[in-house]
Amino acid sequence: MTTGVDPWEVFVCHIPADTRSVVYTGLPLRVSLKPDALATTLNTKVSAYFGTLSRGVYRPQFTGAGEVTIAADDAPQACVDMALAEVNDTSQGVIVIADAEHNATEPGGFANPGAECAAPPCTASSTRRSVYVGAADFGSQWGDQPPMDLIEHEIGHALGWPHSAYDETQSEPNRSALDMMSNSAAPRVVHPDRRDGPDTLAINRLAAGWLPTSAVVAIPASGGSVTLTPSSGPSGTRVAVVGIDSNRFLTVELLTSEGFDDHLPASGVAVHLIEGSDASRKQTPLVGLAPYDDLLGVGETFIGNGWNVAIADGWKATIQPTRDVPTVDS
Repeated sequence: MTTGVDPWEVFVCHIPADTRSVVYTGLPLRVSLKPDALATTLNTKVSAYFGTLSRGVYRPQFTGAGEVTIAADDAPQACVDMALAEVNDTSQGVIVIADAEHNATEPGGFANPGAECAAPPCTASSTRRSVYVGAADFGSQWGDQPPMDLIEHEIGHALGWPHSAYDETQSEPNRSALDMMSNSAAPRVVHPDRRDGPDTLAINRLAAGWLPTSAVVAIPASGGSVTLTPSSGPSGTRVAVVGIDSNRFLTVELLTSEGFDDHLPASGVAVHLIEGSDASRKQTPLVGLAPYDDLLGVGETFIGNGWNVAIADGWKATIQPTRDVPTVDS
């Protein structure tokens, strides 16, 4: 479900005024939302975002489907369950947008990548593939330009991508400005008129099948050098992979301050520690501190996890083993 046209159906979920769900209590505002109008907005903005992100490999397509109403004791999952009960057999996912905002202590949304099925493409009714968000990004304060970054983030989860730089001890656990799967609103902090999220990491593109194997260089245990091209670009080496052990590796990629990443202070090289695999993998930025946008520039070096990454002119990365004992916290 990460390539080609991906059909989604859009539902509005009405939250009763007397709701007892902790997600909505104390918030009387109800936003007037219509599935067809929402689908038009998503087709204009979100489809274009993912078309650019995937370089045309993946394009979600949205159709207004219907409206559901939950009971006073119901939680947001009931919105999704009711939508899935009504979804068309041609849909591969449902997007449900509530007409009520969420309390500040509650997440803005959630997603389910869906269960595997025997013969893809699979319908949403069989896999339960879904995205849900509250109404905060669709209030009157946004006019006709609502932010799309939260929905883009949740669709990323529905593609099977995990969070990056996630720290559950923080009030805002998504700490990185480098990845749509972390702080998706990071570009708006720098450019208030931005409505899309940032770009995404090469590891996510690779997992989705959006990067060919020719774009990836595996650094041998003895080390090596590689000239990096932008990980969002059309050609060249877009990520170097450095093995640590059977469950961990580093990714080294060039992020350029342009396009969806024009909020970055400057172009530079990011190093991430990847642990595990698939949607359960952990993706930790290793250069600098949150929001991790102080990237490696020419003449700078990262040392950790048993490796030395030195950046030279032309974004040439020389990656050599060190005598450091590899540790996750290096």
